[in-house]
Amino acid sequence: MTLPLDHYVPKRRVPVVLWSDELKGFQGQIFLDLDGPGHRHQTVIERLNERTRFLPVAVGEAGQIHLVNKGKLARVTPGPNVISTDVLARGFGPAREELAEVRLIDGAVLHGRLWMPLQRDTQRVSDFLNMQGGSFFPLLTPTTIHMVNASMVLLVKLAECAGAPLGAEGDTHAVEWGPPG
Repeated sequence: MTLPLDHYVPKRRVPVVLWSDELKGFQGQIFLDLDGPGHRHQTVIERLNERTRFLPVAVGEAGQIHLVNKGKLARVTPGPNVISTDVLARGFGPAREELAEVRLIDGAVLHGRLWMPLQRDTQRVSDFLNMQGGSFFPLLTPTTIHMVNASMVLLVKLAECAGAPLGAEGDTHAVEWGPPG
């Protein structure tokens, strides 16, 4: 059965590199919708966070299609010369960046700024990560933007003490760290 042409969404290819236990630096191209919601083009992070399980990736000069299980990917990085507006749409709502070290289950350790759109002003990094489930979030490094699969994160170490304030002097609920006195 062939669909009529008015059912096809125009797409363009964007080069990416896929990382997982099995795919170390797997290069290909993913397809972004040119006619997305609000009449703006789709971004890589939006494509990765669609509810589909498999990601079509064009590989090699012939563009052979491989279907990659997104849930098994640890991270996706844009290829060279991909502009940041193709990767994620920043500036459309309140957001915050936190310096972080992210350790993935495939052994990779990434350092950068974890970018998180804010649902509320008091949102913590832990709130954001817990809301991610199996979706991807951006980590901005000096050289690229990594789209990190939240379900493949082993540990996130924040650069500064974030979250609830430490107890004040005389606070009986404060916990002191160190060897017993």
